Amino acid sequence: MIFERIDKLKMELDSLRPLPPELMEVIDEKFKIDWTYNSNAIEGNTLTLQETAFFLQHGLTSKGKTLKEYLEAQNHAEAIDWLKEIIKQDRPITEGVIKELHALLLKGIDFIWVGPRENRAKKSITPGKYKTQPNHVVTLDGKIHKYCEPLKVPEEMERFVEFINKSDLHPVELAARAHHKFVAIHPFDDGNGRVARLLMNLILMRNGYLPVVIKNELREEYYRALMKADEGDEADFINLIAREEENSLQMVVNVAKEYYSK
Repeated sequence: MIFERIDKLKMELDSLRPLPPELMEVIDEKFKIDWTYNSNAIEGNTLTLQETAFFLQHGLTSKGKTLKEYLEAQNHAEAIDWLKEIIKQDRPITEGVIKELHALLLKGIDFIWVGPRENRAKKSITPGKYKTQPNHVVTLDGKIHKYCEPLKVPEEMERFVEFINKSDLHPVELAARAHHKFVAIHPFDDGNGRVARLLMNLILMRNGYLPVVIKNELREEYYRALMKADEGDEADFINLIAREEENSLQMVVNVAKEYYSK
């Protein structure tokens, strides 16, 4: 069972903790860059992993990339730091925290492009505020999938927060289910996928697990698993998140053991 393997790895990592500050710094930096690059790339940001790393570490930008793409990278990295503050302060996950997270993620971005490429239109957005217009997506199968109606968002978000705070599920399963529930509501005009992945990792990190990085090359598998979850079968999505948590734990355990063996 994958949860048993995950918990065994977590126990192994716990036995190696606290990790030396210099090692933690390297691990944190790797997660921040990988997570920022992949989460933004899934949403269409064209910065490469190397461009993301150079920008976050040295402030270096490349020709041909937009200010919005760099803002998305900077904001996402800051959002990760902010999650750590939330955990340190032991703040519960509330609608207020989710709105603050969204506002931070979209700081300085006041519009998005909507519609087909050949006929795109500017749509104003308000970071930190729930949507006032309906939104939908065209799925991988070409179907239109409509999200929660704007009027129902406050009620659904109240239920969502209650689900997170009252659940007794395994933290990895809770994180996966919370991610899917949030995306199914799609409470904001933009940034819902990135907020969902940040919330998922907030749940994992506050329970002593490591962040899950959904790699851009897994984009299609990720979206197909979410589509199946929309139809009532969350197994593939939970397994995908569990597998990536196992990969994160294994990577850090290996790095720590190598460090201590020197």
